[in-house]
Amino acid sequence: MNIAALNGNKHEQTLSGPAARMRVLERDLVAAKRGDWEAKHRVERALMPLLTTMAKKRASNNAAINALIDRGKEGIAIAIKKFKGGTSGDRFQIFALPFIESRMDKSERTGFLARLFGG
Repeated sequence: MNIAALNGNKHEQTLSGPAARMRVLERDLVAAKRGDWEAKHRVERALMPLLTTMAKKRASNNAAINALIDRGKEGIAIAIKKFKGGTSGDRFQIFALPFIESRMDKSERTGFLARLFGG
């Protein structure tokens, strides 16, 4: 069963898999910006491969990877708030990258010196 069939929109049933996913992501971005928590979680799930890849490049143990993924989700939430609607979902992924990276990099700086120097 494809994504469009779950949503009940007949127009989206004619779209290919990636195009349908981007259409759903665009709709979820609009809903998440309005405050829909379920839409926010769907956006996070859609970007989970990106988060996982970025976290694995920064850490090697599972606990650190999970912590970085959680911080990346915070970056996604910030990006959703600042994203201007009307553009495609793949542009959102590019737009969200700096926010995700900054949250992940910020989590790596812990300890006394990080607190002392604003890390």
